[in-house]
Amino acid sequence: MKKRLKKELEYMVFTPTEEKVVSFLKFKKKKASISEISEGLKLARTSIYNAIFSLMRKNVIQKEKFEYTLISNSLVKSDTYDAKKKIEDLLVEMLGLRKGDIIYSIESDEEIEYLLKNEKGLPKWQKAIADRGIVLKGIGSAKALALFRNIQTDELAREIKRRSGSARFMVETLSGPCVLVSFSRSVIFFSRKNNYFYRIDDINIARFVQSIIEALYVNLQYKSLFDE
Repeated sequence: MKKRLKKELEYMVFTPTEEKVVSFLKFKKKKASISEISEGLKLARTSIYNAIFSLMRKNVIQKEKFEYTLISNSLVKSDTYDAKKKIEDLLVEMLGLRKGDIIYSIESDEEIEYLLKNEKGLPKWQKAIADRGIVLKGIGSAKALALFRNIQTDELAREIKRRSGSARFMVETLSGPCVLVSFSRSVIFFSRKNNYFYRIDDINIARFVQSIIEALYVNLQYKSLFDE
């Protein structure tokens, strides 16, 4: 039974609030009430309640009277939380795509800021993807556009112009440290900054996510990364 639950957790997507609740209960290692979780995470009780209700439906936590606990702390200690290794494996998978394949993605401002601060520019894997002619359809925000312009270099300009595909930018800030990426048959939800990674291998979910991103991508205004 535990092995089955562990597999479910490894391929489960959590919202940022759900991830915080799971991490809180993991490190607390005992039961906690909604009030205790809310106070510990400095989040509104309503947000905690909604996250807990969702986690109970996902069979990750259980309720005992007025307190909540993880169904098994050992589940959350799996390598699911080694996000760096998971992301490295994801990049290897990306490099296995063929020319013309499409990667759909939405990256939050927090995650982009963290990426640029730590990678010092365009990562090598993005250059490799550009070389392979893989289409990147990404969505960011006006703030993200400003961040990219701040790290503009001649090399970066050349690499981005070689990419097949482009980004669409929206006015509103995309909050939360997370990235959503969709391939043809799977969806990945991860954060470099907060060190978590979840994946769903389901073609129907992948198509649903892609249709939403495609609708946003087509309708959002395109802005060049570089001044005309």
